Amino acid sequence: MKDRSTEKKGKIIGMRVIKTAISSYICFLLSFIRKTSPFYSVIAAILSMQTDPESSVKVGKSRMVGTIIGGIYGFVAIQLINMLNIQLFGYLHYFILTLFLIPIIYTNVYLKYPSSTYISCVVFLSITVSHGGDMNPMYFAINRTIDTLIGILVSVIINRIM
Repeated sequence: MKDRSTEKKGKIIGMRVIKTAISSYICFLLSFIRKTSPFYSVIAAILSMQTDPESSVKVGKSRMVGTIIGGIYGFVAIQLINMLNIQLFGYLHYFILTLFLIPIIYTNVYLKYPSSTYISCVVFLSITVSHGGDMNPMYFAINRTIDTLIGILVSVIINRIM
C-alpha cells in the first residue's frame, strides 16, 4: 500500500502553485498599466488562490466583503485624523487606529462574515498606516481597495479558467 503523504511530498510543482504565479504576474501587469504599486493586488491574489474554483469563489467573496469594510473604515479614520489634526505615527494616532479595530471586527461578525475580519483589518491598516499623510486620502483609500479587489478577482478568474 502506497503512503499518500509521500506521493504529495514528491510533487515538485502543483497546479495551485502555477495558478498563483500566473495570477501574481497578471496583477503585476495590471499594476504596471494602472501605474500603481503591485503590492496589494499581488498579496490579495496569493491569499485568494485555493485548490478549486468553488473554494476560490467562496474565499474571494469573503475577502471582497472584508476589503470593502476595511477600505471604508480606513477612509473614515484618515478623514477623522486629518480633521482633528492628529500627528501621524504618534501615540494618539495609534490609539485611534486601535480603537477602529473594534467596529471593524464587529461589522464583519454582524454581517456574518467572520472569516473576512483579518482582511478587513489588513486593508484598514494598509490604508491608515502606510498612507503617510497623502494629499488625497480618499484617492489612496479607494486605490488600496481597488488593488486588493483586483488581486482577488484575478485569482478567482485564473482558478476558474485553469
